[in-house]
Parts: sequence; C-alpha cells; structure tokens
Amino acid sequence: MDVSTIITLSRDQTWTPAWQIADSDYLTYLNIIYKDIFSRLSVNSRKYAWNSFTTDVVEWQSEYILPKPSEDSTWLKLVLTAFLDGKKIPLYDSSVYSSEEDVTNPKWHEKPYWILRDGSIFLIPLPKKAWKLYMEWKYIPLDLELTSDSDEIKLPPEYHNIMIKGLNSLVFWAKQVYDKQQLWEWYYQQWIQQIQTEWCFENESAYHVEDAYLWFLE
Repeated sequence: MDVSTIITLSRDQTWTPAWQIADSDYLTYLNIIYKDIFSRLSVNSRKYAWNSFTTDVVEWQSEYILPKPSEDSTWLKLVLTAFLDGKKIPLYDSSVYSSEEDVTNPKWHEKPYWILRDGSIFLIPLPKKAWKLYMEWKYIPLDLELTSDSDEIKLPPEYHNIMIKGLNSLVFWAKQVYDKQQLWEWYYQQWIQQIQTEWCFENESAYHVEDAYLWFLE
C-alpha cells in the first residue's frame, strides 16, 4: 500500500477527518511506527533490516565509505561486524588500544581494529596488504513521505496492515480516546509478536555471520 492509502484506511478505521488530525501529523505517527517495527524486528531477521558491504582494501588507505541511499542521507543504525580477509576484527576498545603508539605501531596481524566515523569505516593500523573487507550492519530506513509508494516502504506488502494498527493506536492517543488506544495497541503488539516468530523461523538457518565471508578464502 502507498502511504496515502495507509493514512486513508487509518482515517476510516478511527473516524478521523483531516480537520481533526492533519496529514502531516499522520505522517509523523506513521514514521514512528515504521521505525519501531524495524528496530524491534531487526533483532530476529537479517532479511529486511540488515545490509552488507564488500570492498577491496587498498594498501596504506585507512578510510572506507559505507554506501547509503543518497548523498544527504544518514541511515546506519549499528555496524555489527567487520571481517578482514575472512578474519573478524574488533571495534575500537579504549581499554585495549589506549595510546597513540597503538595506532602507529605496525602490529597489524596482532590486533587490527576498526572505528566508525561519519558513515565511514577506518581501519587501524594502516593496512599493508590489498585484502578484502566485509561489513554487516542493521539500519532503520529513511522517513516515508506522503508521496511514498508501496515500493519505497521497506516492509513486505503483507505486513503493511501492522503499520495501520500501530498508527490507529497513536491516533486514538492523540484524540485522547484511551480505551480505543489500548485496544489497537494490543492488536499492534500481537502482530509484532507474530512477525517476530515468522521472521525468526524463516531466517534462523539462512544467515550465519561466520559463514558470510568464507567465499573470500575460496
């Protein structure tokens, strides 16, 4: 469903005309629900809320920019893993790498690590070989607009109804109709639990971080 369709259906189900709650407020509520779904379900599934990136490491180059939908978009939520030539490398830990000497000292094979800054991965110390870098992260999608169509909603069409249920809950909350708000919140939570189960079952053996980079070694 397009965003306009979702809002229209919610208006019908909550008896809410445009003079009572504007489309702009509806859109704010919809994005709250949309991001809440991804934030909670990304724990169970890598199918819709995860992404990966592979690039060649250049000798003596520290920074590697992660891709994003557009130049002015910030969409990363959390980078979870980084692998260098098939070996997992850790995120910077100040208790382990506590001095400038650790950055400049060429102990590359002993304890390389990475830092995330402004949408880029920085490898430290500087790489001395042309290896492969693999990264995996989960994200919250960009905000929807009133003109967004179904293809721009990063959630399968069969799950669009869950957004309407959550949206109805927030609309009734805004209207201070708290008995209806609690009812639609209950519907929303029930659907969240159902999708969590479905996504977990669907992906429990389909994705393994430890296996994702083995092709580097083939």
